[in-house]
Amino acid sequence: MRDVQATLELRPGRGMGLTVLVAMGLSGVGIVAAILIGNAPTVFAPIVGTTWAVLIILGTAVLLTSRITLTSHEIVVRGLFVRQRRPRSHITRAMRATIHMPNGGAGESLFLLDAHGKLLTRVNVAYYKRENVDRLVETLDVPSSGPTYFASGKEFDKTHPGLLSWAERHPYRIPLAILGTALAATVAVALIVITTSS
Repeated sequence: MRDVQATLELRPGRGMGLTVLVAMGLSGVGIVAAILIGNAPTVFAPIVGTTWAVLIILGTAVLLTSRITLTSHEIVVRGLFVRQRRPRSHITRAMRATIHMPNGGAGESLFLLDAHGKLLTRVNVAYYKRENVDRLVETLDVPSSGPTYFASGKEFDKTHPGLLSWAERHPYRIPLAILGTALAATVAVALIVITTSS
């Protein structure tokens, strides 16, 4: 058995995080430039620019504040708005899974489970160096599996029920509901304009 007194702290890989932030910045600049050069109303340029700036600021804050700390007594997972503390002694299994997302990407997560197979905490490890995640799992010294690839959240849920949120199990329902609401609102406004103008 490994030394349970070991303390380990993981932070997101700065290189990978900076690459994502630079890509986001260049994308934002490209979109704003396309609005200004193209036929779109220029009023959209500051709106889009502000939205991208906020996303980049939030991404930078996540990069600077996120960390995983494993001590002899607990694991602490910190993010920008979240801080989870779980007793280390309750962790009896570690499972790594890569789940394909509807946008074409794939998100890798580390699921830490208790003796009953219930989720203690889930860590998005996409921005951490693979060798650091390997070291975390090794230091935990519990049975582990993965990383295993799943084509969708629904497929993952069939194999490991109860570990994903409703939104991840039904990724298309929320966008469809938003689209349906927007269409209904547009039709309602159009009907009001038609009836009041006649």
